[in-house]
Amino acid sequence: MTTVPFVSAPALPVVYDTRVRHVTFFSPALGVSRGFFIYIPPDVDDDHRAPTLYLLRGHEREWINPFEDQLRGGRNVIDVYETQRAAGRVGPLALVFPGTSSDDNRIPGMLLNMRAPHLADGASGIGSGRFADYFFNDLIPYIESHFPVVGGGRARGIVGFSLGGAMALSAAARRPDLFACAGAYDGTFLYACDRGRRVRKRDRVVANAMFDAAYGVPRDLAFVAQYNAPNLILRSRREELARITWVVAYGPEAQEPWQSNYYRGEHLLACLHARGFANALEDPVLHDGDHSWRTADRFIALTLPLYDRALRHESLRAPDRVRHPQ
Repeated sequence: MTTVPFVSAPALPVVYDTRVRHVTFFSPALGVSRGFFIYIPPDVDDDHRAPTLYLLRGHEREWINPFEDQLRGGRNVIDVYETQRAAGRVGPLALVFPGTSSDDNRIPGMLLNMRAPHLADGASGIGSGRFADYFFNDLIPYIESHFPVVGGGRARGIVGFSLGGAMALSAAARRPDLFACAGAYDGTFLYACDRGRRVRKRDRVVANAMFDAAYGVPRDLAFVAQYNAPNLILRSRREELARITWVVAYGPEAQEPWQSNYYRGEHLLACLHARGFANALEDPVLHDGDHSWRTADRFIALTLPLYDRALRHESLRAPDRVRHPQ
């Protein structure tokens, strides 16, 4: 049940990284303006477009803030990408960091059309609460009409950490036509039950008050299940899910429950395996990892070549699955 604690966003604009651009645009779905960060490699332009990788957590700053936690060592995911690029392990990729929470990062949007947005207590950035419509219908088209990226579902990937991992796999399972690959590190997945029709009622994550706006009060577990990745994987059409390269990792069992979502990750993989899908990582456990941005960055370093191959339409055969060092 591990999640990274939400931290209020600064009141004044902060330059987290000069290599990225912060963009604010009006979302018709939400009825308010929303911001995102985007990184475009220097060699990408209108004549040399790049595939897009969406990176999720909560606030748009989190993946790019080198001091999001004390363990990050002054580096962020842009450093991870540029190191992999310099080593020749990946090609040009545009990295997009959307905001998926209230502006102060207290209320997670969960990339769903909120059940009870009025319960967000007036938090700014929520608007209508239609975060699914915002992401699929507003943000993705905006990115592809304003930046030098390759359009189309085979040129998009999505990945996240913690709640972002749960959102990333949910988005891919709901709209497999929009993504070639989907990754999650230590995702806060809910447990599917009743053959994927419901989620576990007594799951403490489901009951957490920060989800009141997203899930409603009292909780409608059938509604929650509509957006939960394990449920979607169990109940969606197999031939559509088969187009996705699934990339899943999590912390070790010894770090449960506060520094690892090991059991939730195991449950998600069991759902994938039940439908006949392999994980692109041979060993999903980062054995010396924890629920920190340091380990999330390590996960990206490990898996970026997998996303790059999927986004460039290269086959990922079973013998080629990646095994990370113990």
